[in-house]
Amino acid sequence: MFEHILVAVDFSPAWARLESQLERLRALGCRRLTLAHVLVAGYTQAPEVGHGPYYEDRLEEIAARLRDRGFEADTVVYAGAVASELERVARERGAGVILAGSHGHSTLRDMFLGSTVLDLARRARRPLLLAPTAGEVPLAEAPVCRPLLATDGSKAAEAAEDAFLKILPECGRGVVVSVGRWDDDPERAHERRAVDTHVQGLADRAGERGFDTVLVGQGKPSVVIGRVAEEKAADLVIIGKRGRNPVTDLLIGSTAEAVCRQARRLTLLVPGGG
Repeated sequence: MFEHILVAVDFSPAWARLESQLERLRALGCRRLTLAHVLVAGYTQAPEVGHGPYYEDRLEEIAARLRDRGFEADTVVYAGAVASELERVARERGAGVILAGSHGHSTLRDMFLGSTVLDLARRARRPLLLAPTAGEVPLAEAPVCRPLLATDGSKAAEAAEDAFLKILPECGRGVVVSVGRWDDDPERAHERRAVDTHVQGLADRAGERGFDTVLVGQGKPSVVIGRVAEEKAADLVIIGKRGRNPVTDLLIGSTAEAVCRQARRLTLLVPGGG
């Protein structure tokens, strides 16, 4: 999945922090990078639309640095709607994952993922890897080695579970966390038993490369997931991007979106069913 990654390059001040994360992804098998910059079309305030060759040269400078570090790297510049163009290029180039920066919380904006990244998260039909690029988030440098899977055992989580199990052999011991409400309601005890059974099935599939299990019977899922990730020193959170009861095709799922909004580490959104 991670062998070929499409990297969304926006040339913002946060780009340097996103670029620094690429080396960490070698541990997951990343060897090839496609650097993509989308010129925003349709706005008179965007003179860069007519400066495609300028941005092509800038991308090539970045690609040259990455080739010197041992990556295969190519570049592409398109004009259009950012989210749809990135998804299209990833599909055409055969990239398994799209990598984008999430800028962290801003008191001036309600959507602190940023409208473009949120749109991409909603529309992407392949895994989306979000890297926190806000200055207040400590910049990790070690290779990714401790994945955390957040699952509720639903159909929407199946693809995320598969991704977790696929990369687990490349990593150290992982973590699986599930949050329910069985501590608040005795009549939900059967949900706890169902989660136990489901997680045991994942452990059987994982084989010798096992994982720690954390089952929490109360609390806001996104908060619990963030806390467990911190306590267990997880460096990659994996979650399905649709909730239990999607009402539109573009719904991320409230828990998945909240996890991304609060993320202080790499977060992989994996499209699921449900």
